[in-house]
Amino acid sequence: MGTLPKICDEILKEITSDDVEVRAKFLKEFSSRAYEFSDVMGKSLLAWRKFDANIVDNEKLAHISALMFTAISLHIQSMKLFLSGLPIPAGNAFRQVLEIISLALLCSSNQLDVLDRFMQDKYSTQKAVRDVLRHSEGLGLLKEGVAVLQKQQKFYDKYSHPTKMTIASMISFTEEGIFVGASFDDGKLVAYTKEIRRRVELAKVFVSLIETVKTNVGKW
Repeated sequence: MGTLPKICDEILKEITSDDVEVRAKFLKEFSSRAYEFSDVMGKSLLAWRKFDANIVDNEKLAHISALMFTAISLHIQSMKLFLSGLPIPAGNAFRQVLEIISLALLCSSNQLDVLDRFMQDKYSTQKAVRDVLRHSEGLGLLKEGVAVLQKQQKFYDKYSHPTKMTIASMISFTEEGIFVGASFDDGKLVAYTKEIRRRVELAKVFVSLIETVKTNVGKW
C-alpha cells in the first residue's frame, strides 16, 4: 500500500487532476458514439432554444424551460463522466436526467397539477418517471419515447442505492487490483458498450420529447 504520505499524494492527485489516459482509452473504443451523441444533443439544444425564445414573463413556462435545459445539460455531463471513467456518478446523473425530462413532460400538461405542486415544493420528483408512464397517452407521448424511458428507468434504478454493481466498478476484471478513482477496464467492454448505447438512445428521443412539451403547452 505504501507509506501514508505516498498514499495521501496519490489521493490528492486523483481529486485534483484529470485522468487523460483513461478518457483516451474510452475514446479509442467509443469515439464514433461520442460524435453521434454530440450531434443529437446539439439538435436537442437548438430545439430547446426555440422553445425558450418564445417565453416572455411567464413563470410557469420558465420553470418548464429550465427543467428541459437542466435535463440536456445533465445528460451531457453524464456522458462526460462516463467517458472519464466514473460510471457510478455518471449513472446517478443519468437517473436525474430521466426524472427531470419526465417532470418537464408532466408539468406541460394542463390536465395535471404537477407544475403547481412542483413550484410549491409539494411534488416528489422521484415519482416523475412512474407518473409520466402512467399518463403517457394523455401527454401525447410517442411509443418510442415511452419505451426508452421505461427501459432506462428499470436499469438506472440500480444507481439509487448501493448494489453489487457499485462494488464491481471498483474492481478490475482483467488483473488483480482495485480502482480508487477513474478507470478503464478491458474486462468491462461489454458493459461499457451497453452504457454508451443507453445514453445515445435517450439522446435520440430528446428532440421529440421537447416537441411534445411544446405541443402540450400550446394547448394551455
